[in-house]
Amino acid sequence: MTLKYFSATIFVLIAISSQPLVSQNSKPPIIDNKVAFFKPKNNNLQSLARHITSHLQTDEAKARAIYNWIVKNISYDHELRFSQKLQKQIYVSEDRVISHVLSRKKALCGGYAFLYKALCSEIAIKVEVIHGFSKKPGKELSDRIDHTWNAVYYNGKWQLLDITYARGNRKNMHHWFNCDPKFFIKTHYPEHTKWSLLAQTPSKDQAFL
Repeated sequence: MTLKYFSATIFVLIAISSQPLVSQNSKPPIIDNKVAFFKPKNNNLQSLARHITSHLQTDEAKARAIYNWIVKNISYDHELRFSQKLQKQIYVSEDRVISHVLSRKKALCGGYAFLYKALCSEIAIKVEVIHGFSKKPGKELSDRIDHTWNAVYYNGKWQLLDITYARGNRKNMHHWFNCDPKFFIKTHYPEHTKWSLLAQTPSKDQAFL
């Protein structure tokens, strides 16, 4: 990701993490708390990813375990959201963002998405970082990109997830992994419509009715 893109989309990384809805998903999975709350001795991405997923066999289980670990261990960074000084120090590159997320144990939406992609990449799971628009109760719709989330590839197809929303409502964190695209589009509208994962993507106005 270029520095120009970072400066042009700074607003993406300081989006609010409020929880608007609960996605329609199946029963919550069993979470291995020993792994979910693992505290790494250093910030090495490869060793962290391997530790989180070492007991698992499938890409789906590994992708979910990394999601669980981030939700459980990385808080929402309210200080960063309101500090231009910190933003100028951190929003230099994607690697810099990830490094600060791990050292501070805090993130904004972009930090969550970049860290998830980085950890999954260490174990050869494909992930995309998706920028777009979000809809929150009581908030006016923005005409600028204001949120970031992920798509992860396993079982032969892409799946949608949002770690920021999961962190905002940890009791229902499982709802924001492997979200039904027909539900997800009601609160998340991607910058590039192919990431709606729908055969026909409605307009933003139609999706956000």
